[in-house]
Amino acid sequence: LKRLSRALPYLCALRLRSVAAGAMGAPSTGDVCLTLVMLMSAWAVPILAFIGYLSYQGSHMIELPHDQKQNAAWGCWGSAVLYGATFFGAMQYKSKLAASARQVPIVVQQEMRQVTETNRF
Repeated sequence: LKRLSRALPYLCALRLRSVAAGAMGAPSTGDVCLTLVMLMSAWAVPILAFIGYLSYQGSHMIELPHDQKQNAAWGCWGSAVLYGATFFGAMQYKSKLAASARQVPIVVQQEMRQVTETNRF
């Protein structure tokens, strides 16, 4: 997880270079970064929930003193909830970016003079 969090700025910078190089139809850097945040959050929620479950049950797979396992479980579950909120926040922001990109400005034009039979061509 630490390696991935360190690599995130570099991945976003690489994407920025490829978009600046003229890749037509390529997603924006913000879109790519939001996708990475969503992937990390979607990965973290079940892992933290599982570790919280193991801690709450007092499993021997979690190397903590038995009296600290209950508090660790609540910490894992709280972190899972926050990662879930991060996922949905990034998803909403990404859909907002996509919706603003879809809006095409309407151009209202006005003729300079009246078109008649004599000046049609």
